[in-house]
Amino acid sequence: MIFDAVSQPRLRGVDVFIVMDDKAESKGLEKEKGLSILVRAHYPKKDLDILFDTSITGKKVLSNIKKMNLGLKFSYIVLSHKHWDHTGGLLEVLKARNDWIPVLHGRNFFRRSIAVDPYLRHTTWMPFLRRRIIELKGMLTPIWNPIEIAPGVFLSGKIPLMTEFEAPPPKYRILPQMVQDEMEEELSLVLNLNGKLIVINGCSHRGVVNTVKHAISITGASEIQAIIGGLHLMAFSDKRVARTIEELGKIGVKEFYIGHCTGEKAIKQFRSAFGDVVHRTKSGMVIEFR
Repeated sequence: MIFDAVSQPRLRGVDVFIVMDDKAESKGLEKEKGLSILVRAHYPKKDLDILFDTSITGKKVLSNIKKMNLGLKFSYIVLSHKHWDHTGGLLEVLKARNDWIPVLHGRNFFRRSIAVDPYLRHTTWMPFLRRRIIELKGMLTPIWNPIEIAPGVFLSGKIPLMTEFEAPPPKYRILPQMVQDEMEEELSLVLNLNGKLIVINGCSHRGVVNTVKHAISITGASEIQAIIGGLHLMAFSDKRVARTIEELGKIGVKEFYIGHCTGEKAIKQFRSAFGDVVHRTKSGMVIEFR
């Protein structure tokens, strides 16, 4: 489905649908330890749907999409990074659509990667699936630098490491060299709605503060309306979480919709610091911005 950006002068609203997380709003919805989000950007003449990540199990993602009445007419699939809990459902989604669609991903997305703590295990199936993705009409589209894919809708490109306390976890390694995987492929989706930014993350492996600062840099906006998605703080110390909270407080983030890999303990720390503007994401949640 082709989106005509030329005839869409201004972003007028954004709806964010949490298709999959490890908790659900109701018993009728699927849940698993993965993440998938559908973003609907509203324009004067036509809406733009973007599927951001595909969780682990495609059939579960498709089930929730159907139950949430979202349809499969999204114009792009964005893969935040290569890990299996964000890309596992891709093939089933492509099969269900059966139509050519750009699959946007970051640089070095198809590198083979493993984790070495607490034991050696593969973290991605993507290096083995490139040909199959194309066979299923996925138009693989590498994004290295920031790009505005539609009015007010940005992909981050490579997120620079600006803070001294945020870096990708050392347990991830690139094969065969066994050097640290810096997660260079990680992308965030950033929407600029009337000068207020909505920052959507998969796991924030390169740091949520780095990501937000980069979003400000590439858009020229300075107000962060919301951060949505995973912050990957579950494996970090209370001190690290507190520092993250401190820096986001300085930036002035207004709302948090966080879950997946953030960690329940970290979410409690965020609520203690920011109060009721912190929300735990669940399958079926709908977030509206106007």
